[in-house]
Amino acid sequence: MISLYSLIWTVLISCPLLLLIVVLRRRTACLMKYGVTFICILYAFCAIRMLIPIEVPVFQKVICDPHMFSFLMKTYADLGADKRRLALGAIFGIWVLGIIAWSIYYSITVGGLLIKLRRTCYKGDGRVERILEEIAPNSGISIRYTDLVDTPFLVGIFKPTIYMTEVECTDTQIKYILTHEYTHWKRKDPWKLLFAYLMIIIFWWNPLFRLLHKDIKLMIEMGCDKTMLRDYPMRYALEYLKTICYVLEAEKHSLKKLNFNSLNFVDINSEEGFKQRLFYILDAKENLKLQKKINMAVICGCLVWMLSSYYFILQPTYSPDEEIQKLENQEDQVFNAKDTYLEKKSDGTYIFHVGGIEEKVSEQDVEKGLYDKYLIIKE
Repeated sequence: MISLYSLIWTVLISCPLLLLIVVLRRRTACLMKYGVTFICILYAFCAIRMLIPIEVPVFQKVICDPHMFSFLMKTYADLGADKRRLALGAIFGIWVLGIIAWSIYYSITVGGLLIKLRRTCYKGDGRVERILEEIAPNSGISIRYTDLVDTPFLVGIFKPTIYMTEVECTDTQIKYILTHEYTHWKRKDPWKLLFAYLMIIIFWWNPLFRLLHKDIKLMIEMGCDKTMLRDYPMRYALEYLKTICYVLEAEKHSLKKLNFNSLNFVDINSEEGFKQRLFYILDAKENLKLQKKINMAVICGCLVWMLSSYYFILQPTYSPDEEIQKLENQEDQVFNAKDTYLEKKSDGTYIFHVGGIEEKVSEQDVEKGLYDKYLIIKE
């Protein structure tokens, strides 16, 4: 089941992992040694845990915090069961409304950009298509030209299209660009980018997913670069790097404003990230065996972390001292059969009367026989 406590617990154990990703992404030496795949694995497990914020009371161990958490949750805890359900429903309602609003926003934004691209794009002279056919025969990828942007990019989940720019490139440079974009398609990177967008939409209230979006996109680009160049000698990496710098120079001097946030060949929104990508391309000491071991260790560690997180849950706890003091201050009362009885309402609910005090009890407790020794009267 899902409760407010399970939601809060999910956020408390997932956000530190997201912050760890932010830190690790900026450690260039760490990425060059261990690769970028483990960062994406951490992100995926964190997102999956956030998507399943359930609790399992049957076997869960409750962690009680009588201080800060109890203080913050006091108002919610004092609500009755019905009001707590209403509060939880209101929270989920606001959450769903936010998802709908952000979905509409992104649909309008992306849809508007796609319409502009399709209205202004055009076919070339067949030169790029021939080069693509040499790289990947029958790839199913369409080629279009556009004058709205100055960096090539791949768009499409089911029907991929590579949009080329008006920047003049040699056949060798075009080959590098097309190979890069085709590698994106082979690695299913458009699906990964779509998943990152969905996390922003679903968890619109969590700024860490928005903060990490550019980082995950950079990890995808760096992973694509390394996959593309893995089977080539270093001189190809140098030529590829020159192509990136050439396209970047054209982009820096462009006045065009259309920013399509897709799998762009060059993206300089973060100068630090761009430098990190260049260092990663030139790294000739890639240890695939070590990286595979790290990836497996991260997967195993994340599985243990995620499964064990469902065994615990944080809940508030309150001292009964005040209630005990109230009872001690009360005069002794003697209750007899006349003022102690169970009343069955017309709607099927039960009210327990004792000494002039009324308490609502559940039908399940009555059926279990907990109140068999008391007289039951009907309304």
